[in-house]
Amino acid sequence: MLKRKYKDSSCLINKIEITDSKISGRGGLLPILRYIENTKFFDLVESVVGFLRSSKKGKAVSYIIRQIVAYFIDGSMKAISGFDRLRDDAGYAAIMEVEQDNLLSSHSVKRFFRKFSLARSFLFRRILNALFIWRLGVSRPSVILLDLDTMVLDNDDAKEREGVSPTYKNKKGFQPLQISWQHMIIDALFRRGSSHSNHGNDVVHIVKRVVDLIRKKYSQSVPIILTCDSGFLDQKNLEYFEKKLGILFICYGKLYDTVKDYVLSSPPDNFREYSNSSHIWQYLEFGSKLKSWKRCGFLRTIFTRLVSDDDGQMIIDFARPDSVIYTNIGSAAELTENLVKSGHSEYMSCEKIIAIAHGRGKTELNHRSFKEFITSETLPFKRFGMNAAYYYLMLISHFLYESYKEDIVNNIVEININCYPSTFRRLLIDFASKVASTGNYIKFQIMQGVWKNLNFDVLWERCNAKQLIPVSSL
Repeated sequence: MLKRKYKDSSCLINKIEITDSKISGRGGLLPILRYIENTKFFDLVESVVGFLRSSKKGKAVSYIIRQIVAYFIDGSMKAISGFDRLRDDAGYAAIMEVEQDNLLSSHSVKRFFRKFSLARSFLFRRILNALFIWRLGVSRPSVILLDLDTMVLDNDDAKEREGVSPTYKNKKGFQPLQISWQHMIIDALFRRGSSHSNHGNDVVHIVKRVVDLIRKKYSQSVPIILTCDSGFLDQKNLEYFEKKLGILFICYGKLYDTVKDYVLSSPPDNFREYSNSSHIWQYLEFGSKLKSWKRCGFLRTIFTRLVSDDDGQMIIDFARPDSVIYTNIGSAAELTENLVKSGHSEYMSCEKIIAIAHGRGKTELNHRSFKEFITSETLPFKRFGMNAAYYYLMLISHFLYESYKEDIVNNIVEININCYPSTFRRLLIDFASKVASTGNYIKFQIMQGVWKNLNFDVLWERCNAKQLIPVSSL
């Protein structure tokens, strides 16, 4: 019988032992942390929450947050107890560029978050907003598209948590209200799970906060377009967006009987066709408003009907998913004129408005990316304020991770810039490295294959370039 040989006899391992070498499987954390440091992010942290330092003998707040941010970006541990496991890892300490005794324990992390009430946790919103202004300064957009939505954090299986209550997904948890720009979450309001989309004055407050920030720190005249779903379709909201804030909006609505009746009575010749690479829609444009609206005038309304699926197959009438879109683009004369003057007259077309509304699907992928980034939706503390601070720090860490992809990884590593965190971590964080001291140098060593695949010399050079976040942007 033919013997199959699965191993080379000269490569067999016949002995195991311990090494004193500082080896880590998270080599990619070093360049990310170096990048974050060179953005002066930790100076920003000290200017906002540095006063929380207990005493001069204690660790600086930025020192603590640096390790927490690295913990989130690493993503290999789901519970705070993971900090205790990392304390036993000399290689991890070397990658973090700290003495092993100075690594945080789970107890020190808990003591840090005990300092945060709900009001104090909002300090992290100031940091998140400053990061947003920084990115606006980098990309210099001539029109700003924002998206408003809620996100459920499922804590149904967790022990008793303050603020955990049933959500619309029939799960107990939290339901923060968030504003996204491009692939980043730029502001959020941490809320209990029972807080629905249009709860209280939350929508007005969070949108006003972001718009005021843009007007004060970036541009007084740049057109701002807010997209949202039907949960935010309220006369109070729409009137405030247009009259008080001076912004445009594109909002999905519900298919009320009045809309259905008008569409059914319209002749087929009035419908037009819109298509992208994989779908075809029919649409009808008209003006309308809900019967309950007293102060809000007629809005530009676009009814859409999907007529072909991904495979190009036509969909029969009763199975077609219909939707209706409300917008003040075109009906708000002054705001529309400003949009045209900025060089974006294409936003006037129905096709562009439909494309933006459908683009909300891509924006909602930010939620999927964030949830994959944090690895577990279950927040660790019983107190609402502590969990709020933990949540905001996760948002900040995700923002820095997205900025790193955009500033450093883009065009030098063969990876989709819109990849999800698991793909990013496997390629750009989870590779073996060794930290060795020789003479007056501390060397970071990686395998030649990793060096070549990641263009590590170029990546390292980019990470050490200065990408300042001005503290004045607060």
